Order: sequence, then structure tokens, then C-alpha cells
Amino acid sequence: MRDRILREALRVKSRESERTAAEKAELRDVVLAFPDVAEARSNYVSAVYGAPRSRNRASDGRVDDLREEYLATLARHGYSENDFLPDAPCPSCGGTGIHDGAPCDCIKDIFVSLLEKECGVSVEGFSLDDFDSSVLPATGQTELLRSVYGLMRTYTDKYPAVGKHIVLLTGATGTGKTVLAEAMARQMIRRDYAALFLSANELNKLMVKAHTSRYPECDSVLDDVMSADMLVIDDLGTEPRYRNVTCEYLLTVLEERSRRKLSTVITTNLSVERILNTYNERIFSRLSDRRTALVLNLEGEDLRTFVPKR
Repeated sequence: MRDRILREALRVKSRESERTAAEKAELRDVVLAFPDVAEARSNYVSAVYGAPRSRNRASDGRVDDLREEYLATLARHGYSENDFLPDAPCPSCGGTGIHDGAPCDCIKDIFVSLLEKECGVSVEGFSLDDFDSSVLPATGQTELLRSVYGLMRTYTDKYPAVGKHIVLLTGATGTGKTVLAEAMARQMIRRDYAALFLSANELNKLMVKAHTSRYPECDSVLDDVMSADMLVIDDLGTEPRYRNVTCEYLLTVLEERSRRKLSTVITTNLSVERILNTYNERIFSRLSDRRTALVLNLEGEDLRTFVPKR
């Protein structure tokens, strides 16, 4: 997914460069239509092409004088030669858009904008770095959140060098699971990684579409789901279960993403034990295996009823 978005960012940058070059060429034609500019340029160009045949100190000096006159004429109209020249390639990436294996600063804004659009998460807003335990009451729940946010900050900072590629966030409604998962996705996007945020119902609809599509469209439907650096599945257990679709495709997603060593973050109100009853043993095994999955239970009260300190 990230590679696809990067290619699109490069295409957008290329189109912008072509548009800028066309605008400069159009401006050049307009400015060169001014009689005094046209005359000054004609005199300068004639001297340049005539100089090689009779090259001497005097001819070189005349070329320099006519160039200065041409530039001065442009300046009187408020222009310079640079207004018509193509933009030079980026010195960092040479126009490739890649610098040190990451999107270059010259396409960074375009790339992040596309990431936001494709991933469904704005780079602006609450991230892991914004967590402030001082606005919460001094309780065990606050201590738990402080610990979890610190752990997830380390997790996203280390990506892709993480040992566990599944993060399961369990807990009752309102304990901060979705806010935490979205903050993780936002942190990833700020690091130029693709973090796709989907509700369990949205993912389920994609799985149904893939199941009912003809080959090869069925694979393309879930391409972003399979290739995003981080996939957030929010509120697992609230989606309808379809025979031969929900469990089967969810298992495929989990296994394929683990095989690719990509991060999958799941929020659910279900306990680990209820996941076994709701889905099947193989999904339960993937989500509860402490060797490959990090299971965090956000216990406590509904934080949405809490009014922060001012």
C-alpha cells in the first residue's frame, strides 16, 4: 500500500512539475512579446552566435554587455531569466522522490496528504505523543493508560523491527481502545508509514466483496488490507458473521499480514475467551498466542464520562 501511494505521490509531483514548466513557457512567450525585451534578446542572441566566428576580447565584452542589457530590460518589466527556466531537480533525491530509502522532503507534503486520504486517518489530531496523564484522575486506570501509551509509543517507533505483529486491545466500552488505536495509526503516518483504519464492519464488507468478485479482482479488493504497514480493525465482534466469509477471510488476513511481518491492531469489547466462542479456534490461537501477539486489556471506567481538568 505504501509503495502504491508513493508511486502516486511521484506521479502527482511529476504532473505539478509539468504544469509549472508549461506555465513558465507560457509566461516566457508573453514577456518575449514585449518589443524592448524582444529586441534586447535578439541583439544578445545574435552576438552569442556570432562571437565564435570572430572570437576576441572585444567580441566577448560585447556579448557580456548585451546580456546585461537583456537582463536589465527583463528587470524593468519585473522579471528575470529564472522565471522561465525549468525547476532544477531536488538536490537531495535528484528528482527520484526517494532519499535514504524514504520519501524525500520534496514530495513529503504530497505523500502524507495521500496517506491521510487512503488510510482514513488525518495526520493532525491526538497521537501517542499527546497523551497527558495529568488531566486524568490519579487512579490505577490512569497508571495503566500511561504504561500502555508508553509501550505503544515504543512499538510504533521501533516498527518494522517489532517482535509481535498483532496487538489486541480488549476492554469494556469507553476505556480508550479506539482512541489509542487511532493514535497509533496517526503516529505511523507521521513516520511515513501506511496505517489503514477500518471498522470491523467495513472490513467485513470488503471481505464479502472479495468473496463475490471474480478473479483477479478478488485479490485487488483486499490488496491494501494485506499490504498496509499497520492495519487497525476497530470494534471486532460488532460485525455480522457470514458463513464462509467472516472467519475464513479474517484468518487469511491475520496469517498473511503476519507472514509479511506487518502490524495488525485490533480493538474489541470481547474478552479473549469470548473471541473463541464468537469466531473459531484458529483465530483465537492467532490473537492469543503471546509469542506473536501482544494482548492488552484496558480495564476501568468509561472515560467518555470524565470531564478533564482545566
